[in-house]
Amino acid sequence: MAVYTHVSSADLDLFLKDYDIGDLIEFEGISEGVENTNYKLKTEKGLFILTIYEDRVEEQDIPFFLEYMFYLSSNDINCPLPLKNGDNLFSEINGKPASLLTFLNGKSTVSVTDEQAYQLGLILGKMHSISTDLKINRKNPMSLGSFPKLIDISSNTAENFSKNLNKVISEEYNRILSNWPEKLPSGIIHADLFPDNVLFNDNKISGVIDFSFSCNDFLSYDLSICINAWCFRDGEFDISLSKNLLNGYQKIRELNKEELKQLPILCSGSALRFLLTRLADWKVSNGDAMVTPKNPDEFVKILDFHKDINNSQDLSLIHISEPTRPLYI
Repeated sequence: MAVYTHVSSADLDLFLKDYDIGDLIEFEGISEGVENTNYKLKTEKGLFILTIYEDRVEEQDIPFFLEYMFYLSSNDINCPLPLKNGDNLFSEINGKPASLLTFLNGKSTVSVTDEQAYQLGLILGKMHSISTDLKINRKNPMSLGSFPKLIDISSNTAENFSKNLNKVISEEYNRILSNWPEKLPSGIIHADLFPDNVLFNDNKISGVIDFSFSCNDFLSYDLSICINAWCFRDGEFDISLSKNLLNGYQKIRELNKEELKQLPILCSGSALRFLLTRLADWKVSNGDAMVTPKNPDEFVKILDFHKDINNSQDLSLIHISEPTRPLYI
């Protein structure tokens, strides 16, 4: 979440006239995130979130995000629900598509605990288990095919972080591309389930937010994103967090042998994906925007951790009693 598109109270009054939520009382921009513009609105009928979809989101993809959110909610996974404007699930403000969403209570964690990692595993496992029944499709816009363009965009920024970073990125991209699996269990994934997109109340997950990267891809790729996002502290791998995350996940959905085998390369791929997009966002950040770019350096360290991990057997000595299980578990 972020603020790229600035709106006035008059803009909002005009936008809200077709919604039955009462008059606007106050509003404020939300600076977290980098993808879309978001405002927190207070009206006579409560709190709401206004999401304005920015240039990287295709308008044709918005129904996918919203339908996925409705589906999750109908299966007892708490997430924001779009409010309808007549028969429409999204509208327009200042010439850009926008959705009005219900507000969820809770706070994201700033220091992940074992219990929170376990709770994440449970809800991610449930999201994946039910997603195979929802027959909607969106190609992952951040798949390996997008990496060459991102590498080109971020090359100058990469040099500012480290004179060798472009070389590392090139080598890792080639390694990942040559080892990427062709087929694994697939379905709808969140694709951006970082701690700031999960809300907690009393150490229990109260909601999942920000679905603008959701798409169809390998389910275990989504899991690899969560390993990278939740199980490292300042670039150092925390096996206890990873074990709890995977234990929670496999309580709901057990990984098959091929998914376990491919998990190291998937972790490398997701680490490179977020390194590249953070470098790109660092470069193109608009000085007029209310946004907090995320430092790419964290994912330089995470990518470096994964590059020496070739297969599950290389990592087996962490758990002597379970010699076929990878380090991540």
